[in-house]
Amino acid sequence: MHTILVVDDDPAVRHVIRLHLEESGCEVLCAAGGDEAARLIGSRRFDLLLTDLLMPDRDGLELIRGLRKTHPKLPIVAMTGGGLLSADMYLDIARGLHVDGVLGKPFGKDELCRLVRGLLELAQKADS
Repeated sequence: MHTILVVDDDPAVRHVIRLHLEESGCEVLCAAGGDEAARLIGSRRFDLLLTDLLMPDRDGLELIRGLRKTHPKLPIVAMTGGGLLSADMYLDIARGLHVDGVLGKPFGKDELCRLVRGLLELAQKADS
């Protein structure tokens, strides 16, 4: 069973993503922000991180920057609905930080599960 960490400051978004991924057979832990996510990542192994980019404490971009140094092989999916900049601009910044996938909010269950499944399969092949 794959373990995924979902990071988003919106409890409803965390809940829906968690339900979709659990239906796909994954174990899902959630964090409300980047600081909480960093603590969880420091305490256990995750197969994939799905993070919002705009959060009040440590934002997703800062979280990704740090994880690329400490956990370079961890597959990361960045997601956002935009903010001061458009969602596409934030996702382009995340791509520059070498995330493995991006999702513009809102996104559907099929899009989410297809992306996550593909990244987990790639990571599993790389470990073999």
